[in-house]
Amino acid sequence: MNFKKIICLTFIFLFLAGCTCSGGKNHTDIEPFHDMLQQENIKAQEGDAEGTFMRLPPENTRARNKDYYLYKDDPEGAGKNLKNPFEAQFSAELIGIGKRQYEKACIYCHGVTGRSEGKVAGKMTVKPPSLLTEKVFNYSDGRLYHIIHEGQGLMSSYRKQVRGEKERWALVNYVRMLQKQALREKER
Repeated sequence: MNFKKIICLTFIFLFLAGCTCSGGKNHTDIEPFHDMLQQENIKAQEGDAEGTFMRLPPENTRARNKDYYLYKDDPEGAGKNLKNPFEAQFSAELIGIGKRQYEKACIYCHGVTGRSEGKVAGKMTVKPPSLLTEKVFNYSDGRLYHIIHEGQGLMSSYRKQVRGEKERWALVNYVRMLQKQALREKER
């Protein structure tokens, strides 16, 4: 056989060995070498061929960039144990932060004054509660923080809209300021 024919046949063989012939989207590909297709598949949680399993993380470690909240599904615990680091601080800066958060996340349902006269509240089947009721007055700051973080009743969590602890506590203080304003108006 001539040298050119051997090279040509070698290239043809290599080309065919590297090709896959597809029988369409509902047919299995035809592979000349099945080593990659016919291998044992094991999920990490099942362990591998030697019987080892996915390793557990070391004790007392936490994933990065993950928000850990100790009082998930525990509003009473949050009410008792969470302490407002800005309690009774009504500086213009802090109230400004709280007001911006309130206008961004709360005003549509609870309204400008907190009496649930927001634009969306009129269209809701179940009206959001007023923030000026005795029940809400008696909530601790920790409980209000918990409601912002986890939601309550039909209100879902607002932790993604009101990001950061300082912003949430500032929002709690802003609600307290609205309550104080309502009390002053009532006394007149």
